[in-house]
Amino acid sequence: MSNIRRTDRIRSFAGPLRNIAKRGETASPPIGFDLREKRREIKYKGLRWIDIHRPTLEDITYLEQEFGFHPLALDDVMSKIQRPKLDDYTTYIFLVLHFPIYDPSERVAVPSEVDFFMGKDYVVSVHDGQLKPLLSMWARAEEDEESREHYMSQGAEMLLYHIIDRLTNYLFPMMTRIDQKLDLLDERIFRGDPRRAVRDLADYRHDIISIRRIIRPDMLVISQLENGRAAVLAESMQPYWGDVLDHFQKVWDMLGEFRELVETFDDTFNTLYSYRTNETLRILTIISVLLLPLTLISGIWGMNIPLPFQPEFGDNPYSFLAIVILMIITVLALILAFRRKGLW
Repeated sequence: MSNIRRTDRIRSFAGPLRNIAKRGETASPPIGFDLREKRREIKYKGLRWIDIHRPTLEDITYLEQEFGFHPLALDDVMSKIQRPKLDDYTTYIFLVLHFPIYDPSERVAVPSEVDFFMGKDYVVSVHDGQLKPLLSMWARAEEDEESREHYMSQGAEMLLYHIIDRLTNYLFPMMTRIDQKLDLLDERIFRGDPRRAVRDLADYRHDIISIRRIIRPDMLVISQLENGRAAVLAESMQPYWGDVLDHFQKVWDMLGEFRELVETFDDTFNTLYSYRTNETLRILTIISVLLLPLTLISGIWGMNIPLPFQPEFGDNPYSFLAIVILMIITVLALILAFRRKGLW
């Protein structure tokens, strides 16, 4: 059942996943990539890409003096609690986006913020250094002339599109990871440790809800880009932003299906273990009913008071055997009655 379910779930998304694998979207930064270089710049045919990770006050001062960015936008760059948004400053735009990264210690996805300034001839990206697709893309653009031409030869907005598209495509391997975990959970519910299954159910539900909460505001921002809600946005770029929004929508749909699967697994788990509990109680009840008459018989003949026929019966060497036979007959009669009632 799980193989069929997984095939149906992934079939509609197989194309994007194959394209991502071909382009190496999940590649880590190459050896020698130095994150200690906090502010870096690439220039290509008059276009500048400036990348800053873990910005300091010195970096903020540089951006203010070099580009004259609005103080409120620069303050948002330093803030850790910004929600995704698009601000139009006429000659440039300021973008705040969040992308999920998996935290193994918490077993859940957490947001990683990336801020963008885009003007006529520049793109500034500011982030915390944890987004591998962005780091990998920078390294390739810096080292490879063909990659630099591909990313930067068509203007600032196209460069911004390539960056966001790469970050968006990185969501699909995360969906594959969740899908594989749900298949393992499907097997664990029926053949694994119930305590582990309960913990995994809670973790996967939390993970899915967290990713949905992270990317939902991003979709509103990308929708604004698609609709050209800023003076510097070109009308010719609207189909490209629509493609990014379509990728977000596919991820959103997959997360919705994953959430339904987790809820189904939860219901199945509760039903299964409720049934197992009832079966255990039924067996214990049958054992109790079988022991009850045996306890009664042994209690009666074990009383230290005169009983009918006691002298004759007590002196008989076969009296113990007779009591045992009586107990066996009683148990067999009860078992036969249980079988007729369908309880055994």
